[in-house]
Formats: sequence, C-alpha cells, structure tokens
Amino acid sequence: MENERKFPLILSNFWIKVIALLTMTIDHIGFLFMRGEAYVVFRSIGRLALPLFCFMIAEGAIHTKSFKKYALRLGIMASAISIGMIGMEYIHGFGSMRGQGIIFVDLLLGALAVYLLMQKKWYIKVLAILPLAYGILSFIASSLESCGCHGHILWFPFFMRSQYGWYAILLIVLFYVAHQLANIFMKSISSLSGVDVALYKDSNIERHALNIISVLMLIVASLLYYICSKMMPAKYVDWDIDMQLLAILSGAFILLYSGRRGYNKKWFQYGSYLYYPIHMIILYIISSLI
Repeated sequence: MENERKFPLILSNFWIKVIALLTMTIDHIGFLFMRGEAYVVFRSIGRLALPLFCFMIAEGAIHTKSFKKYALRLGIMASAISIGMIGMEYIHGFGSMRGQGIIFVDLLLGALAVYLLMQKKWYIKVLAILPLAYGILSFIASSLESCGCHGHILWFPFFMRSQYGWYAILLIVLFYVAHQLANIFMKSISSLSGVDVALYKDSNIERHALNIISVLMLIVASLLYYICSKMMPAKYVDWDIDMQLLAILSGAFILLYSGRRGYNKKWFQYGSYLYYPIHMIILYIISSLI
C-alpha cells in the first residue's frame, strides 16, 4: 500500500501536541482570569485538550522504544508538581491547589495500564485494572472533599490524586483498545478483498480506520463519565460536568491525525513536558499580582 499520507490526514504528532498545549493554556487562562460568558468560552475550548493529550500518551506508550524512560519522564513531572502543590498549600501561602489533581498522574497511570495490557501473559494484563482502581479512588476522594461536608480526605492526600479521576485513564486505555479493534477490522477487510493484511500496514486506509475507532472510544468514555457524574448528587461534583462533553469535539483533530511524528527536536520533546508547570507558575504569579 502507498505509504504517503493524503488529505485529510494532515496533522502530525507535533501539531496534535501544539493544539493540545494551546487549548490547555486557554483553559487555564479562563480558570484563573475570566468570569461570566468569557469563562464559559475559555473553559469550553479547554475541554479539547485532555483527549488530545490522552491520545498522544496512548500512541507514545504503544510505540516508545523504552517504556521505562517514557514512564520515568511522566513520573518525574508528576512528582515535581506534587511537591509544588504541597509547597503552595503548606509553605508559601501562595494559594491552594487542593482539588485540582495532577494531570501527569492521569497520564502516567494511563500509560502504565496500556503497557500492562500489551504484555503477553494474561495475569500481567489483568494488573491493568490497578491504575483504573487508583483513578476511581481518586475520583471518590475528590468528590467527597468537593462538597465541603466531609472535611479534608486524609486517606487519599490531594497531592497524590489524578486530575480527572478515572476518566483520563480509561480514555487512554480505550485509545489502546482502538488499535486492537482496528487490527481486527483490517483483517476482515483483508479477508474480503483478498489482499494480504501486511500490505495494509501503515496505509491510509488503516489510519482512517484507527482514527474513526479512536473517536468512537472518545465518545464512549466521555458519555460514561458524564452519566456517572450526573448520577451523583450535585454537591459532589465541583464543576459544570455538562461542559466536559465538549471533549468529544476534539475528535475532529484525531480524525486528521496522520500517524507521523513530524517535528521532533529535543527541545520540543522536553519543552512539551516542562510547559505545563512553567506556564502554570507564570499564570499564578500574574493572578496573584492582579
């Protein structure tokens, strides 16, 4: 099969990351500075960021040459942010991050779940339930604390919690499942067409199939998160959960993903990790001065 990508597969890994970083920044600006309709607009745009990050994490966990190094980078970022949250809460009096969670915990646990599912032995695959269980416990702790009627939840410290509970972890896992479903789909296409399935490998047809199935997985995870949150009493949900459904719109970018790495200089690789804490520090400093 032809290896070149054709329109509309125009977004490389690089551009998906850029879009994710941009929409995340807009979200945080809205959270810290905006009010009224502007707040809703900025936070709505920000809903596009998480699925794109999760999509890239799934791709990274699947294709990385060294999962240990990949997980180590995520773990270092999670630990650094955790230490920063403790400092803001107990040392500097700069402000509290309680209730925000650590997005790198979500990403690390999601990547770990994918890694476990990729192992050959079934009893190791089963261990993938542990990252999801961690996310569920984090979700419960944050929900109990958000209502203000249970005080601080000490059995699950705020500086160890995932930011989106189980949602982001499940989303990363489902993006991995999308790869497995796409493989099954391509085998059926091969059987019907009589063309060797190996010839479809990394073809435009396979990429389109994988992107479409990934978007379906995004819809499933987002609807499940919405339904579960709506089933809870409103006092246990600390923000407008309806807005999170807009995450589904990020599927438009996933449909355009080419599967190519694109620009990948070292400064951007590490800069994309460091951007999160750096831009948050800058925004919090600005907000404290206003």
